[in-house]
Amino acid sequence: MSALTVILCIWAMVAFCAVLFIRGASPRVEREAEQPRARPSRYSIAE
Repeated sequence: MSALTVILCIWAMVAFCAVLFIRGASPRVEREAEQPRARPSRYSIAE
């Protein structure tokens, strides 16, 4: 392989690893967990 091909392959690998690293290091946007609903009392007539 020519030197230019080797250099391009190395740069492609570095760019690929940088993308994976940045995606892994970015904060995750998670939905807030739903608030647990209060269970109705067994003996409550109102509920």
